[in-house]
Amino acid sequence: MSTAYFIVLDSEEPGFDTFVDGKMLTRQIRAVNKVARSLGLKQFEDYAVQDLSDFGGPKLGPEWFDASDGKNCASRIQQYLQENPNTVKDVDAVAADLADYVNVFEEADKRGLKWHLELDF
Repeated sequence: MSTAYFIVLDSEEPGFDTFVDGKMLTRQIRAVNKVARSLGLKQFEDYAVQDLSDFGGPKLGPEWFDASDGKNCASRIQQYLQENPNTVKDVDAVAADLADYVNVFEEADKRGLKWHLELDF
């Protein structure tokens, strides 16, 4: 079983496929976050909602982000990896995951939808 970040939109029926695999990106999350920090971007965890109520913590409402922010973050990291392929292992697979995120963010932006990430275990 693999973990992966998936996109949650503020619409249950957005009118397009929101699936992203995200497993390779999540496997390389430390390296990807290092790239994000070097570019002055948020790390993927900064976009994630973590409901700790199952573990005795508080149930917090999600924070929603503009799709343009996600698109900018994912596309800039993707561009960096294309220019610096030795930054992460399996760069092609990580870049493919990032491309999937960018596609979802582009469609969400067209529709004015907000988003956040959740971690699937």
